[in-house]
Amino acid sequence: MNTPSPDDRALFAPLVAIAAVGLGYAIQVSNGNLHPESVTWLTVALVTSTLALVLPTLRREDAARHAERVAVLVLGAGLIWQFAQLTTTSPAMYLRPGKGGFQPFLMGIAAAAVLAGAGLGSGSWLGRWRMPLLVGVHLALGYWILRASPQPHIDVFAWHVEALRALGRGVNPYAITMPDIYGHDLFYGPGLLVDGRVQVGFPYPPLSLLIAGAGYVLGGDYRWSNLVAMGLAALLMTHCRPGRWPAVAAAVFLFTPRTFFVLEQGWTDTYVVLLLALTVWCACRSPRMLPVALGLLFAIKHYMVLAAPLVVLLHPGASPWRATVRTLLKAAALAAIITLPFAVLDPAAFFQDLIGFQFRQPFRVESLSYLAWWNQRTGVRPPSLLGFVAVLPALGLALWRAPRTPAGFALAVGLLFMAFFAFSKQAFCNYYYFIVAALCCALAAWNAPARPLEARTPAPATTPPPAT
Repeated sequence: MNTPSPDDRALFAPLVAIAAVGLGYAIQVSNGNLHPESVTWLTVALVTSTLALVLPTLRREDAARHAERVAVLVLGAGLIWQFAQLTTTSPAMYLRPGKGGFQPFLMGIAAAAVLAGAGLGSGSWLGRWRMPLLVGVHLALGYWILRASPQPHIDVFAWHVEALRALGRGVNPYAITMPDIYGHDLFYGPGLLVDGRVQVGFPYPPLSLLIAGAGYVLGGDYRWSNLVAMGLAALLMTHCRPGRWPAVAAAVFLFTPRTFFVLEQGWTDTYVVLLLALTVWCACRSPRMLPVALGLLFAIKHYMVLAAPLVVLLHPGASPWRATVRTLLKAAALAAIITLPFAVLDPAAFFQDLIGFQFRQPFRVESLSYLAWWNQRTGVRPPSLLGFVAVLPALGLALWRAPRTPAGFALAVGLLFMAFFAFSKQAFCNYYYFIVAALCCALAAWNAPARPLEARTPAPATTPPPAT
């Protein structure tokens, strides 16, 4: 059995830990909207993620060991802060708790804090059951959120319900129009609002609709799929590498302070998180399944195509680009099989819903982006295409400097989309929630360059065994 080569950049984990916790704070300050503190912490996350790629390798064993201790301290402090936020601020926006008020939620947070804190020590309290229990507590807390906020006032929720009802009647959800729940057109492009209906169908890819549909059919609320996706993503992170380190990263992701706000609002970025975690897990533990995971990842969100060149980081062999092309072709085939049956029903409507609608969306002055920040300070609106321009240096830097490991891939994905969103005309809490998850995936997949703080068992093979 082969063991994965260590990631030799010992500063990788401390810097990525700072980025993950800092970005969680950025979206906590104002629910992911523009705020001076949010911009500051977004900048901290962007800088530390970049430094994790460009800083030189530390070859000294003691330096590597100290770096891991620093990372544990950062994540531990981050967990303390996160649970403090969850107990002192409202976890969501439209909550109407029952007779017990917030007491059930606070009791669940207390239990989660104990379970998450236990993972920071070198002992094995509850052993392998600790993380499943933590995910179980998160599931119970999410159930409380769904009960306390059954119908959030956001178009994402209303549009999912509309699309799923249409699908249930055998109607193409990409050929319908959507209700306007706001009574104004500030959130939509010119000409999109006609007689109280937004002239767009379901604006997300078919795989997203199918996953949401499972929660809608089985639980009566499509957000059950979102909640389960969060828990599964955390479990996948936990099992990327042996030892306690991945579980700490997974706990930071699972209880980033706006996690229940993301759940309440019904944003489907949780599916992107799940499939990114599945991709990283496959790269660490089951490389033969990597094309399947990537195919699902590319099918879940149209912007994920921007990350296609980064797949080369998952192929450290002698011919990385040749292997990358083979993997991408298999992934593209699976994504096409999932997507095309819906696209061929009405190609024009499908294109307008998924692509045209995005380009017609207006500049959002409350976005957590440098464009909105510059507009607030100067009154000038920079070109909206700057987001695509920002992708190029982030992509080049990642291909040049990122470690050719699953951890390097996850960090590169996080940095790429952080740059993209930070310079886009729209960027909100759910966008950066995905980035927090990507950074935690990078931490979970990190293979320490020196002996870790506790004994580790050998890691599973990262390359398939020879045929017998």
